[in-house]
Amino acid sequence: LADPFAVSMHAIVRHPPPPTGRALIYGAGALGVTSVAVLRALYPDVDIAVVARFPAQADLATKFGANLVLPHEPRLGLVEALADWSGGILHTAYAGLPMAHPGGIDVVYDTVARPETLEVGVRVLAERGTLVQTGVHTPGRWEYTPIYFKELSVVGSNAFGIEEVEGVRQHAIRHYLDMVVAGRVDLTGMLTHRF
Repeated sequence: LADPFAVSMHAIVRHPPPPTGRALIYGAGALGVTSVAVLRALYPDVDIAVVARFPAQADLATKFGANLVLPHEPRLGLVEALADWSGGILHTAYAGLPMAHPGGIDVVYDTVARPETLEVGVRVLAERGTLVQTGVHTPGRWEYTPIYFKELSVVGSNAFGIEEVEGVRQHAIRHYLDMVVAGRVDLTGMLTHRF
């Protein structure tokens, strides 16, 4: 579990939310749940929404500290719920899903990176917000005009390495192990079976 935690930490430390901002984590697998854990450990005052596909994932995201957990479908309902949660104001688009302008979510960590998830992410982001892609999926078409209209940043985040966290520069896995020893992180809830 140190590996997905370190991958999530790399993305979040490079592109952190404002101290009392709002973050959306798209996906509640290993990267999504560890992203919640990283945010709770490093940015405890950030409001966190998570999009989960399965009930067990939703339960785990809630246990790890997500303020709001939503199902991945229907996407229109998802956009509406995220706008309502974040204070975003929805406007009907010429085609496709409505766009929040202004939006209320400062950063989206997309651990899935399907065309459908990227499209939702840019629609709910705040102006000049950041979408961080930590997932990898088969490329596909999606309606991306909110990037232009809201001057969004879309960045990739790959793997992990040496990270500076709270003034300490060391390998991300070392950060994880130190946080476990200090009682700041406990991922044992992610272990569902032992063989």
